Amino acid sequence: MIKKRVKQLSFILIILCHLGFLAAILFEKQNNILVSAFVVLALILLVITYKKTPLSTTNHSFEHVLTIAFVFFGAILTYVLCSSFQMSSVLAAGLVGLAISFVPNFFKNNTFIKTMPTAVYCGAFVGMTNLSVAPDYIFITLASTITGLLLVGTKDTFHGVGGKLGTLAFGGVVITFLISQWI
Repeated sequence: MIKKRVKQLSFILIILCHLGFLAAILFEKQNNILVSAFVVLALILLVITYKKTPLSTTNHSFEHVLTIAFVFFGAILTYVLCSSFQMSSVLAAGLVGLAISFVPNFFKNNTFIKTMPTAVYCGAFVGMTNLSVAPDYIFITLASTITGLLLVGTKDTFHGVGGKLGTLAFGGVVITFLISQWI
C-alpha cells in the first residue's frame, strides 16, 4: 500500500513539473495567442496521457541508489565541461550522452547497466543549467539528487513519452532553485 502511495505521489510531482514548465512558457510569452493555444493543447494532451498511463510498483532499492548516483555523475560531468572548459551546454550534454551510450556494449549480460545511460543523460540535462542559475557545485549536487529521486519515482511510468528526462531535470532544477531562494 505504501509503494502505491509513493508512486501516486511521484505521479503528482511529474504532473506539477509538466504544468510548471508550461506555466513558465506561458508567463514568458503571455502576449502571444499562438503560445496560449499551444499550452492549452499541450495540457489537454497531457491529461489524456496521464489518464492512460498505468501505475505499477516494483522494488529495486539498491538500483535506486545507483540511479541517483548516475544522475549525479551525468550532471557533474556536464557542468564541469560547461563551467571549466567553456563548452556550450548542448555540446557538453551531447558528449556525455554519446560517451555513456557505449558503456552497455561492454557489459552485455548486466540488465541494470543497460538502464544506466538513461540516468546519466537525465543528469546531463541537469548539468546544462545556466551558470547564472547554478552558480556552484552544491546547487548541481542538490538538483541532481532531487532529479534522481524524481527519476526513481517515475521509473515504471511514462514509457515511450517524449521529454520525460528533460522534464524531470527541469523539475529538479526548479525545486533546487526555490530551495536556494528560501535559504
